[in-house]
Amino acid sequence: MTTTMIEDVTINGDGSQNVFGNTVARDLILNQLTIVRGRPTMVLSEDEIVERVKVYIPASNHGRIVEILAADHVIALAGPQGAGVVTTAIAALRRLHPALRVRLFSTGEDDVEQAATATTPCGYLIRARDEEPPRLRSFLEAVRASGGFAVVVGTAAEQRHLTEFLTAITVEPPPAATVYRSHLARRGLFDSPWQGWSGATRLLRGASPGDAARLAKIVDEVSRRGGDEHEVERAYLGWAEELRKWFGSHPGLLDQTLMIAAATIAPADETQVYGAASSLARRLEITLAGGGLAWTPTTGLSELLDAERDEDQIVFRRYGYAESVLPHVFVEYPLARMELLSWLAQLPTDTVLALGNTLGHRLVRSFADLAAKYNKPEKITQMARTWGTGPAADLAYIALTQTCLDPLVGGRVRSKLYEWSRERQAPQSLKLTVAQVCEVLGQTHLSIAMTRLKHLATHGDEQVRREVLDVARSLADLDPMAVFSTALKWAASTAQGSGTDMVGRLDVAMRLLLDLLPAFGGTELRRVLETVDHLVTNGAPQLRTCLLDWTRELATGYPVHVLILALSLTRNTGVSATKQRTSFGTDLFLSLTVSLDFEEHASVLEMSGPVDPMSCTLAWRTAFAGVREFSHFGEALNVWLDTAAAREDLRPALVSALTTAARPSLAARQLLTDRVRAWAAGGRGRRTVKEEILTRVLLPEWHRWFLVAWVRLRTTVL
Repeated sequence: MTTTMIEDVTINGDGSQNVFGNTVARDLILNQLTIVRGRPTMVLSEDEIVERVKVYIPASNHGRIVEILAADHVIALAGPQGAGVVTTAIAALRRLHPALRVRLFSTGEDDVEQAATATTPCGYLIRARDEEPPRLRSFLEAVRASGGFAVVVGTAAEQRHLTEFLTAITVEPPPAATVYRSHLARRGLFDSPWQGWSGATRLLRGASPGDAARLAKIVDEVSRRGGDEHEVERAYLGWAEELRKWFGSHPGLLDQTLMIAAATIAPADETQVYGAASSLARRLEITLAGGGLAWTPTTGLSELLDAERDEDQIVFRRYGYAESVLPHVFVEYPLARMELLSWLAQLPTDTVLALGNTLGHRLVRSFADLAAKYNKPEKITQMARTWGTGPAADLAYIALTQTCLDPLVGGRVRSKLYEWSRERQAPQSLKLTVAQVCEVLGQTHLSIAMTRLKHLATHGDEQVRREVLDVARSLADLDPMAVFSTALKWAASTAQGSGTDMVGRLDVAMRLLLDLLPAFGGTELRRVLETVDHLVTNGAPQLRTCLLDWTRELATGYPVHVLILALSLTRNTGVSATKQRTSFGTDLFLSLTVSLDFEEHASVLEMSGPVDPMSCTLAWRTAFAGVREFSHFGEALNVWLDTAAAREDLRPALVSALTTAARPSLAARQLLTDRVRAWAAGGRGRRTVKEEILTRVLLPEWHRWFLVAWVRLRTTVL
């Protein structure tokens, strides 16, 4: 095992390596996937769908919604944030078809053709604010034609630009208190005192189903920690009253920066709290008269902050209190938002504070959530580029995965991912990070993720292509047929691009197809072979080596099919003859011929199936004409001759194939003669095959007739 140091990057591995850039650890990827899957607005997994249906309390007009959707296959549902519009849509779709696949969809980014080509009905959830009327109208028509279903969701204002062809139905949500009790029961609090808690009725007066679900979650968390009703109520209200009171009674900017810093990084030791507060003060251009003596002394720090001391750390015990401080400041002090975001983004890489990876990752999540909430995608992508270019790729990964599916800023983050994936000179670590982000992006928008992976495979090096392949394999677990079909499109598209650019894309596509093909039947194998044929005919010459190597590998699992393909290329049946096709088919045929069975005979000749040795005549004719072009020629010819010597049943056809191929050309006849004589001299028992061939191709002709006479005479005498 070697360890190589390249500036600040350590690379461990066997042998020499050519790897630059930071990569994101697999445990972080799995952790972030778990976090994102836990956000219903971002990822609509099957588990999330099932959970929503189980806890769903029907809207008052649920029956009417189902009737309209069943009749028209398309419906628009409107309602304010938290009204349960998406949950109502999912429940209606599953009411029509209990096993219906439901997915979030964007006509501006996803592959709109999939609705028209879908083999089974699918339910699509479409956010109204993301859509352009003409594009959406065409997609909805395709959904109807395919037998699928589509629900356009959003607020009444977001639906307004679609009224020309869609009339939105306003969801009439159930009482929030009923939703609250349903969520409590789902969390195992069936007969707890919280079911009849009068405070819930008061808090949820005029509230939405989303508020009710949030209150049930807080009750569950606080009750597990031994908290009381007072703590639940304050946490539900975001500690707004307490925080307004604290900031009102502590108008000093230094005290306020201490509170913001401590709540942001808690639990943390006092030195880190003061360091983070000092950093924030500088960011906000707060004058520190007296330097460090201007701050509240450590003995009074916990009292100042309404916090507790746990050994040398400052901790906030009240549920959700510390997490509410920054959101409160963002609401109350809008002019400070950008500086606060910049401060948050700087903390994880502050070498003086040295906050550690766990806290650093949490801070980036807070940064990403706040930047998304306040519609600052440029700040997100700016910091992601900075982190992804340097030694902090894990921070870039968290920021991008945390926001790429966000309902507000996700589209613009995805656009930046697309831009980076196409950037030839993008830093290596950034390319790797974008590939890894696609594993999260693909949970909801599979085709969007695959498009970015395609460009990374096109413009990336071997390390990037390996990452792309790993991510694509992971996404295939979600929808193997969609990934398989996409990989076929990748491969086919290389025929239209520059050969140099397309080699990487073709390499990844073919490796992915090899992985997925065993799960499918003959129809998909035919599609693969047709794609190979298309690339042989139309692809750039630079693709040949990659395509040939891959097709040889395909032959290990499907030898007869690949041999038939090779022979069809040499025949050019149904197409205009091209040297490119015949040359490729011949090269492939020869490489298959050198593959030996356990008796060291040509395995392609031992197969059962529709392969007649005489059908290989055209391949041999091309090989004789361009022997220097084919590296496997000599070995393949010897294997063919060895098989003819060992198999009397195949010998006539094998000899006829060779001699028929060589006879039209004097040069080919001489070449075959020389090669057969050299082969025959290398072992006993080869005389018969040699004579059967030479009696047909030997030059000059009088030598051949003399040999024919001699063989007949010898045979008669014996």
